[in-house]
Amino acid sequence: MADQPTAKLILTGPDLSGVVAIGFGRYTLGRQSGNEVPLPSPLVSREHARIVCDETGCQIVDLGSSNGTLLNHDLLTPNVSVLLQHGDLVEIGPYQLRFELAEPPTQDEEPVAAEDVAGAVAPAPPLAAADQAPVPAEAPPPAPATETQTRLPAGAPPPPPPVPILEPTADDGDLLPIPPGLDRYSRRLLEYLPPIYHSDFMSRFMALFEAILMPMEWTVDNFDLYMDPRTSPNDFLPWLANWFVIMFDDSWSEAKRRTFLQEAHQIYARRGTRWALARTLAIYTGRDPEIDDEAPNLEPLTFSVRLPVAEEAFKREIVENIIDTHKPAHTTYVLTFAG
Repeated sequence: MADQPTAKLILTGPDLSGVVAIGFGRYTLGRQSGNEVPLPSPLVSREHARIVCDETGCQIVDLGSSNGTLLNHDLLTPNVSVLLQHGDLVEIGPYQLRFELAEPPTQDEEPVAAEDVAGAVAPAPPLAAADQAPVPAEAPPPAPATETQTRLPAGAPPPPPPVPILEPTADDGDLLPIPPGLDRYSRRLLEYLPPIYHSDFMSRFMALFEAILMPMEWTVDNFDLYMDPRTSPNDFLPWLANWFVIMFDDSWSEAKRRTFLQEAHQIYARRGTRWALARTLAIYTGRDPEIDDEAPNLEPLTFSVRLPVAEEAFKREIVENIIDTHKPAHTTYVLTFAG
């Protein structure tokens, strides 16, 4: 890359804003943290788009993303490079990126003052009386078209279709709010139809199908977020817990469930050990327990568990169920609270 930046991206979006300097090279934009311009949103694909800058300028290409890339509100064709101009607006998911060159282009010619133009053009000499042309009377306004005038002759081709009107109408304010990433007008499917079908009605009609298809594509493209307990929806956590034959009750908060599922592979790999039992109790109670299996007053194959919390803060049967699940099968225990 060049030492001096050739352009910059002014980034705005939810919980993210700033300026990204761009030099000669390749810049990938996407949801993954390894991208040069990370955009952490479920509406952004892992590798969404790419900007390549060289001596000829900067070009942007959509990498076949699920939700597409908009350039000045127009949807880009996937895998087709487009040259960026100074001031172009790139929209990716909920983010907007304003492209600006380091040295904006200047006008080739400076504007000329009005008085300079008036002085450069000499006034025309007055015409003689014989040379003066009669001034025509003001033409009457054209008569309104009648049915006979607008009727097409036989065999004439039909008129071209009306220009589509893709602007929100006044009655749109009475509708329910649109979920993020969707629109009342088609943003993808309409591009697959011939231009004759690019009308306001067809754009709204195809948007109905996009409202069903696009959320499905988002789920498939972002399924890795479902598999991570840190980003998985709360309603999806019980499905992840089924992998470890766990059923959380209401006493497990959402934060505790996510923490346990993140460490479940380590806890179950060491199940039956002091560490696994202590870590599970620490996640549930928020305090590190004291586990002792060497006290002289203990019966053989017996250990003690002391929790530094009040017994009223937790249900004893739930704590005992956790200990029964993670202790060695041939052992017994004594549970005490010291809040």
